[in-house]
Amino acid sequence: MAQLTANELKQVYPKLSALWGVVIGYQVITILLIAFFDFNYFHSPDFLISRSIIIIFLFLRFVLKTDINQKFGILSDTMLVYLSLAFFYGETAHFNTFLFPKIDPFLVRCDEWLFGFQPSIWFSAKFNQAIFSELMFLGYFSYYIMPFIAFLIIWKYKRDFFEEFSFLVLSADFVYYIIFILLPAEGPQYFFSYPLCDIDAKGPFGAIIKLVQHLGEAPTAAFPSSHVGVMVIILTLLFKEHKTLFKIFVPFSVTILFSTVYIKAHYFVDVLAGLLSGPVILLINKYLFIKIKSLQKNTIYVNRN
Repeated sequence: MAQLTANELKQVYPKLSALWGVVIGYQVITILLIAFFDFNYFHSPDFLISRSIIIIFLFLRFVLKTDINQKFGILSDTMLVYLSLAFFYGETAHFNTFLFPKIDPFLVRCDEWLFGFQPSIWFSAKFNQAIFSELMFLGYFSYYIMPFIAFLIIWKYKRDFFEEFSFLVLSADFVYYIIFILLPAEGPQYFFSYPLCDIDAKGPFGAIIKLVQHLGEAPTAAFPSSHVGVMVIILTLLFKEHKTLFKIFVPFSVTILFSTVYIKAHYFVDVLAGLLSGPVILLINKYLFIKIKSLQKNTIYVNRN
């Protein structure tokens, strides 16, 4: 493998997706938390494997001077970060009691004040028909594939916008992860006792979600609903850049609003918080994207001079 000089590193850096600025920033934040509150976690396989994958990937992005790397580099950046979200989401369950206690009792009281009952318990009990239940699970499942579809469509038809689009969508997840650490909440599926926390799977999509929850869910990330917040961001961007995909996504997104409460992943106030926080996070990330791209352009200018 060819040895990289400092000048070569400076030439490659501007070609990386701006998304890495947020990913690395998130790593700095979590590493500081680990250093102060759970130093032994540095030695855990979870910590070492996930960060090693990132380091190896970035190393290869720097050293592989191939046409494929040049053409598909930012797409590969996006897909690796997208796949890594599952791990970093689950990791917030380890971090989210470092600073503050869980706020589930407060969220339960908010729902009780708004409705006089618990929507996450009442909804699935009242509408327990097999077809309706499967529709709710389908809506929740759609969240896992809609960002992936959006990335591919934007890459194919709006390639000049792809880096910004992927940055704005995926950076939102990392902002939400920080919120989950600062405002820890586990959600109805963990907070309520059995059988109130449970819901039967009545079809294939219900079974899929049950499997996903068994393998990847953790008592974390209830407030606000990142599913709702990220979908607000995706719809906002698609409305301007790809109205056909926007129209296709709208009914699924509306279903997500209801399904997150129906399957007991969220309290109702989590959904409201997701709707309100999405546009705010989008504005913050637009500012970050401009700043990061400005730094990259300055690096190019310095190299040329």
